[in-house]
Amino acid sequence: GEANGKTIPSGTTYTSGTPGLITVDDKGKVTVTIPSDKNPGDKVTGKVLVRYPDGSEEEVPVTVTVTPPEKLTPTVDVEQDPKTGDVTVTPKRPDGSTYPPGTTVEIPGKDGNPITVTIGEDGKGKVPNSELPEGKVPGTAKITEPGKPAVEVPNVTTPAHKTPTVDVEQDPKTGDVTVTPKRPDGSTYPPGTTVEIPGKDGNPITVTIGEDGKGKVPNSELPEGKVPGTGKITEPGKPAVEVPNVTTPAHKTPTVDVEQDPKTGDVTVTPKRPDGSTYPPGTTVEIPGKDGNPITVTIGEDGKGKVPNSELPEGKVPGTGKITEPGKPAVEVPNVTTPAHKTPTVDVEQ
Repeated sequence: GEANGKTIPSGTTYTSGTPGLITVDDKGKVTVTIPSDKNPGDKVTGKVLVRYPDGSEEEVPVTVTVTPPEKLTPTVDVEQDPKTGDVTVTPKRPDGSTYPPGTTVEIPGKDGNPITVTIGEDGKGKVPNSELPEGKVPGTAKITEPGKPAVEVPNVTTPAHKTPTVDVEQDPKTGDVTVTPKRPDGSTYPPGTTVEIPGKDGNPITVTIGEDGKGKVPNSELPEGKVPGTGKITEPGKPAVEVPNVTTPAHKTPTVDVEQDPKTGDVTVTPKRPDGSTYPPGTTVEIPGKDGNPITVTIGEDGKGKVPNSELPEGKVPGTGKITEPGKPAVEVPNVTTPAHKTPTVDVEQ
């Protein structure tokens, strides 16, 4: 080491010249104890006696300026679960230890209204995702230990509410809709969760989620036009969560093509799915007939069915068709017209 610019030889000893104020160890490291009557900015002076191996001695002055003690502020940890959006609040003392149960913590909330959390046995408190603000809110927190004055903690940010989503996907072939609710982190909900999506006249359509995290809405239950609105997810044993901007697609209508051979009068009936593909053999189609009695046709391998001219009504009959695929419920098809029976003409030569 050095003292006053000189190299210190080994074997040098050190003694405090001002015991009680200054202590010095055998390496010459000085510790100063600040008297209680001293204020920040005051100087504390003392001296150390250095005795060299050759017997010579030297006094080294020591001067310390008193600095204000560090203000020790507690902290508030705010941690959000990416899956649920729920927040865990953990107030900590300056030394990192936790606060006792019953301590209350206020964290910033919407419009200046703080969110109050009570700390439990584990030193933490919970804020459900549903109680969080729409956007994150920075500000000051407040810790109130039972029977003690509140302590303010600067620079605490409350995270934003996390919103789950509802995916609504329509099969272009069948028109059936698959509904998949997803948590904020993209994971699925458990079986038995119910989802409401917008329906006709403000009546929501309710779907129950299965093992695969999805639910089905048959095309027949969909509204005639698409319906935008709000969805709702209810996980078993938990409160419902609203999901904005969910649109239920419109019912997709299959068609029934009715084509009459101008020569024979026979009619070919071709039912088509919403995407234009044909139905399987064994599908039955009803088209309007005389006196409200429909004509039933069975579809063959080519996706078509035949009605002989002799079975057609005398005049054309507009109405509703019906397609029944094997093992599935019947689907009604509006605006189907059955043409009139054609009467063959006979050329008579004069």
